[in-house]
Amino acid sequence: MEVCTVEKKIGFVGGGAMAQAIAEGLVTSGTVDPANISASATSNRFKDWWTSRGMGFCTFNNTIISNAEVVFIAVKPHLYTGMLETLRKEGHKYPKKLWVSIMAGVVMADLTKNLAMVTNFVERVVRTIPNTPSKVRKGSVAVTFSDNCTEVDRSVVTTMFSSVGRCVEIPERLQNAFAAMCGSGPAFVYQVIEALADGGVMMGLPRNMAMEQAAAMVEGAAGMVLLGSKHPATLKDEVCSPGGSTIRGVQRLEEGGVRAAFMAAVQAAAERNEELGKN
Repeated sequence: MEVCTVEKKIGFVGGGAMAQAIAEGLVTSGTVDPANISASATSNRFKDWWTSRGMGFCTFNNTIISNAEVVFIAVKPHLYTGMLETLRKEGHKYPKKLWVSIMAGVVMADLTKNLAMVTNFVERVVRTIPNTPSKVRKGSVAVTFSDNCTEVDRSVVTTMFSSVGRCVEIPERLQNAFAAMCGSGPAFVYQVIEALADGGVMMGLPRNMAMEQAAAMVEGAAGMVLLGSKHPATLKDEVCSPGGSTIRGVQRLEEGGVRAAFMAAVQAAAERNEELGKN
């Protein structure tokens, strides 16, 4: 399969787990040359991760922003205004750039207002919240573009995120819900995998085998859904023989309120995203 490449300087302000997941996906897919990617953080804690993969790293946000054409804002939501204020106090004013936020809950109106502290060109802004499976190119990413983003901007962002998973464009009002389902969702599924493996161990399977096969089973089940020809309920029914062991297990899940618990988890995460955007 032909790989679409992006020939731009990419900078990550914030070098933690989410930035690493995106960068790893961009490099392993061949979409961006590692020499064109750099990141900053407040300490050297992440330095080895970035430099060992041929990417740049420093502790000065200004250096990363100045040298980048596409700037990912990958700091904690409650820290980004302070980061921009520090840059303003240092007297930095940046030329036109494409700004991509991967901060949960931060709305584009607030982001645009705060970016004005450090640039007179804030018309090209993208809001998104990728998830950590982007690291293995199995990510789920939703993007929202500001009205003044160019077709080139849209192509660059879509190409980058499509290289690390499935990328869709959505209106901003759906971002917090998407982030709750797909951004937080991996944590929910990891608990499912752990619980399934624990069940296997309880019934006699070796721990390593149970964990690996539980994860492989979840991957396979997801693949069946992504074929798109059958609803998950239909796929479930195909596994449940009348009077069999699977329907007995499903009964226990229903007694435990599993589906309601997952729905409530997404709701709680979405509501927290709303709160983060207001703080």
